[in-house]
Amino acid sequence: MNAIKILVVEDEVIVAEDIAGRLKKLGYIVTATVVSGEEALEKVAEERPDLVLMDIVLKGNMDGITTAEQIRTKVDVPTVFLTAYADEKTLQRAKLTNPFGYIIKPFQQHDLRVAIEIALHRHEIEAKMRESLKASEATREWVEEKSYRQNQYISMAAHELRNPLNAILISAELLQLDRDRSNDEAQVRTLRLVNSATKKMNQLIDDMLFMGRAESGKLKSHPLPINLVEFCQDLLDQLQLGNEAKHKLKFIPSDVTSAILDQQLLHCIISNLIVNAIKYSPSGGQVSLELQYSQAGDGDKEPIFCFSRECLFPNTQCTNINYPLLIIRIQDEGIGIPETEVGKIFEMFYRCKNTEKIKGNGLGLTIVKKAVDLQGGAIGCESKIGVGTNFTVVLPYVALSSKNHR
Repeated sequence: MNAIKILVVEDEVIVAEDIAGRLKKLGYIVTATVVSGEEALEKVAEERPDLVLMDIVLKGNMDGITTAEQIRTKVDVPTVFLTAYADEKTLQRAKLTNPFGYIIKPFQQHDLRVAIEIALHRHEIEAKMRESLKASEATREWVEEKSYRQNQYISMAAHELRNPLNAILISAELLQLDRDRSNDEAQVRTLRLVNSATKKMNQLIDDMLFMGRAESGKLKSHPLPINLVEFCQDLLDQLQLGNEAKHKLKFIPSDVTSAILDQQLLHCIISNLIVNAIKYSPSGGQVSLELQYSQAGDGDKEPIFCFSRECLFPNTQCTNINYPLLIIRIQDEGIGIPETEVGKIFEMFYRCKNTEKIKGNGLGLTIVKKAVDLQGGAIGCESKIGVGTNFTVVLPYVALSSKNHR
C-alpha cells in the first residue's frame, strides 16, 4: 500500500516542524509545510496530497477555514483542522467547510494518527458512495431512456399500423357488401388497396424488429462474400418494378465486383436510401446508385467527407476508417433537406418540416445509420432545397482476393 501524503499548513514554523516530524514517525509522507492559505492552494494543486492538516488561524488574507473552503470547491482532498481555539463561533464556521476532523492543540501523537486515519477512511467511504450514486443515476437514466424508447415504439407502431389496418378492414367490408354488384375492376382496385396496406404493415413490423434488435445489442454484422454488381442490380430491378416507371433508377457500377459484407445490412442501407430518394423526388426524376473503390494514396481524389460518426458535413479530411474503402453514393433530384435539419436526420422518428405531407415513420435513416455503424462505416449527407440530396456511405472494404478489383 502506498504511503499517505500529507500537506501541513501551519504559520508557526517550530510547530510545523514538530507536526512534520511526528507524521514521519507515524509513517506518513509530508509533501510540504506552508505558512499561508495562498501557498496551501498552490501546493494542493501541484502535489495532490491525500490529506491536508490545516491550522485555523493563519497570517495573511486567508485563514484556515477560508482556505479549506476553497480546497473543497476545487479538489477532492480531505481537510483536518488543527487549532488551539475551540470556541463555538470558530467551530460553526469550520463546520461549513465540511472538515474530516478537528484536533485541539496540544495533542498526543496517537490522537493525530487516529484523526488522520478516521478522516481518510471517511473520505474513502464518501468517494465510494458518490461513485455508487453516480452509477445508480446512470442506470436510472438508462432505464428511463429505454422505457421512453419502448413507449415510442409502441405509440408509433399503434399509430402507423392503424391506418393500413383500417384500410384492410374497410376493403374487406366493401368486398363483402358489393360481392354481387361490383365489377371485376372495382374488386381489383380494392384488392390492390389491401395488398398495399398489408405491405406497409409488414414493412413497419420489420423496421420495429430491426430497431429492437439493434437497441438490445442482439443485431450483429455477419460478413460473407457478395457480388456487389449483381446484388445492386437485382435490388434496383426490384425497386424499379415496384416504382412503376415513375422514376428512373440509374446504376453506376465500379470495377470492384466482389467484397465481404453483411448482405442483410447492405440491403437495409441501399434499399432505405433509394426508397427515400424515390419518396421525396417528383415523378420522372432520376435516382442514381454509384459504387466506388478507394485506397490509401489516391491523392488525386478529393476527400469524401468527414469520417467521424457524429459529423455529417462533407469535405473535411478525417481518418477514423482504415483504407481500402467501399464508397456507396445515392443521389436524387428531390425536395432536399433543410440545412438546419441535416444534423438531426438520423435521430429516431425525426422527420424534416418539409416532409409533413409525405407519409413516413421516421425510422428509415435511423436503420441506415445502425446498419452502417454495425459494419464499422460512416455516412454523410449533402443536400440543397429544391435541387436534391446526395448520401455517401463509406464501408471498410475487404476483398475476396487480389483478383476482385483492378
